[in-house]
Amino acid sequence: MKKLTYLFLLLAALFISCEKDGIEGPNLNDLFGELNIIENFMIVGDSASFTSESAYFTAKFSKIVDWKISITGLSSGAEKIIIGKSNEINATNSLWRGEVSLLPFFKEENCSVLLTFPMHSDTISNSFVINGAKNYGNGSELVVSDFENGFNPNFTNFFQSTCLKKIETGDAGQSDRFLVQEGTCDWDWLIGYIDYPASHWLQQGTLNANPDNVYFNMMIKGDSTLSPTNEANSLFKLEFYEDENQDGYYDQNTEDRLEVEFDVNWNGWKMYSVKYSDLILAWNSGGNAIREPNKILKFRTLLLANPASGFAKADVDYIVWSEGSPILNQ
Repeated sequence: MKKLTYLFLLLAALFISCEKDGIEGPNLNDLFGELNIIENFMIVGDSASFTSESAYFTAKFSKIVDWKISITGLSSGAEKIIIGKSNEINATNSLWRGEVSLLPFFKEENCSVLLTFPMHSDTISNSFVINGAKNYGNGSELVVSDFENGFNPNFTNFFQSTCLKKIETGDAGQSDRFLVQEGTCDWDWLIGYIDYPASHWLQQGTLNANPDNVYFNMMIKGDSTLSPTNEANSLFKLEFYEDENQDGYYDQNTEDRLEVEFDVNWNGWKMYSVKYSDLILAWNSGGNAIREPNKILKFRTLLLANPASGFAKADVDYIVWSEGSPILNQ
């Protein structure tokens, strides 16, 4: 009898020692269970003005699942993507302040909203109204031009006779209007250039003197498919002219010019941003070699292309200086 009692105690001890404090690994229901919507997919408020408000989404599911919310502007074509993995969507994982994942910017418009699940075929749709578009920036930005009032005649420019610049309405990067720059020139690399004097920027002010805190931003719409070999044919160059003695003129012998150039090797709108301290001194720059954004007299944009490679295009919208970080990070 004592031996039997001892055997029972030994088995009990073995059983207890094999027990786990919690379940290890994924829950079987999350792996193989059917997906059921416990609480419907809702938007807290069916509209918002992102100048001062935000929005978020709610839903509950029968299991932890990967989900994706896609918001698309029906007029602008702007898109915001929110992804997560949970059994609940709420303010902590779906807050939206009107920013985009894919340019162009949203504007005041109706939006379609889709909730999808990568591992399931379920799709739930909803709608949303933007009553006020998000204002990008932290209050220190200076807008050079958004082209909503057309092309400023004080922006001096030159385009080859076979090339053009023009203002178009619709499909803009920001709001409604943008600047088209395109053409073919088989005798020169230059398609055209535009000078933007600081005295004629849309918003007036002095840039921060610290080049590490100043960012230049502009939307550029590329179309690299138009080159004969389906390669990038558009080269964009930016030149920044400093007026170090503040006499209202630029002298290359005594003052700095900074620059950067890059291929426009993408399709559609993209925000190009560069920190002022990352700009390169031009080879013939004759100033003090100190980057001083607070002394900018003007900047120039140049669209270039190999004359042997055909058509080039790089449209422009929403040119803005920001402080502290690129404009899309604010």
